[in-house]
Amino acid sequence: MKRADMVRYGAQTLFEMENAIDLALHQSANLIGELTRMRLDANVSAVVGQDAMTSAAAVLTKLTEARQAMVVTHKTLDEVKDQLGCRTVAVGTGLGKPPTGAAPTNQIDVSETV
Repeated sequence: MKRADMVRYGAQTLFEMENAIDLALHQSANLIGELTRMRLDANVSAVVGQDAMTSAAAVLTKLTEARQAMVVTHKTLDEVKDQLGCRTVAVGTGLGKPPTGAAPTNQIDVSETV
């Protein structure tokens, strides 16, 4: 396999993994929300099912940690791409990301989606 093909294949696999983690985060948060809503709708004590809520929240925490690890993996693989001499090989999802070296931000620019 040529190096450029390796980079493209690795990038596609990485993006699939990132998306899988984000989907799992979304589904986990949705589960917590739905469990809460069902408890309220049923007028059941918060004590009922608390162990399940605690466990679901722990899953959410672990998935958030996994997402952070994927971000680090993404950055590291970008460096590997350069080491392979494939700096000019275009890979990406078309989604915007902060410029290299930019300070992290907790804000999302939604101006293009509105």
